[in-house]
Amino acid sequence: MGHRILRCSSASAIVLSISLFLLFSIVFPAGAQTSRPTHVPKRDQKKYKKEEAKPDTIPLFYGAYVGVDIFGIGSNLFGSDFMSSEISLVANLKNKFLPTLELGYGSTDAWNETGIHYKSSAPYFRIGADYNTMSKKKDKSSYLFVGLRYGMSSFKYNINSLPMDDPIWGDAVQNPSLEDGIWGGASVPFNHSNLKATVQWFELVAGVKVKVYKNFNMGWAIRMKYKISASMSEYADPWYVPGFGKYKSNNIGVTYSLIYTLPIKAK
Repeated sequence: MGHRILRCSSASAIVLSISLFLLFSIVFPAGAQTSRPTHVPKRDQKKYKKEEAKPDTIPLFYGAYVGVDIFGIGSNLFGSDFMSSEISLVANLKNKFLPTLELGYGSTDAWNETGIHYKSSAPYFRIGADYNTMSKKKDKSSYLFVGLRYGMSSFKYNINSLPMDDPIWGDAVQNPSLEDGIWGGASVPFNHSNLKATVQWFELVAGVKVKVYKNFNMGWAIRMKYKISASMSEYADPWYVPGFGKYKSNNIGVTYSLIYTLPIKAK
């Protein structure tokens, strides 16, 4: 009887030992496999080390700028039919995104080759944002940018054709330089004042901002302008739109600005 109990105990012990061995052989290799570190190629190890060593320390609000465009005034002094000037307010977010507000004033007082006199002056505004394409460069003060603007101007304009005096009878006669588009022949003189119009457009912008000295900068930009909508008087279309340029065409504009960095320290 005692020998049977001993044999059963020995057999149970052998079975228990084999079961524990199989359990440990399954559990421990699986645990070791899950804790094995991920292999990183040598060419990427330096990259990961640099990223870990240089965390993003640029704050959300990185600064603000005020600019004054002088290109419109200068071009008018050199003979352009248009005169415009504007100020710009720019906020710098993470040194990447640059929300921008531009407020300006444009005017013209000109004659064309057919004897029509056009006069207009009014404010305009543009709003949009630029993107700093050099945000990862060491020099944070100078950069190239691209952007988009929405612009609008609501203005009044005068348009007239002065009559020609008859040298014999002294009466006003028709203007031979103008043709009536409906009845044909020379057009009679006309005079329309305080006509109202509203024009909306958008602009594609590309430019550069360069630091000159301490907080003083300069910048220039090229603008491709496209009309979105327009409402105007039934008597005559406007010839010039403040902030946009000639009404009957898409325009290319240029701004050259003196820019001041406001002394607001980013934290």
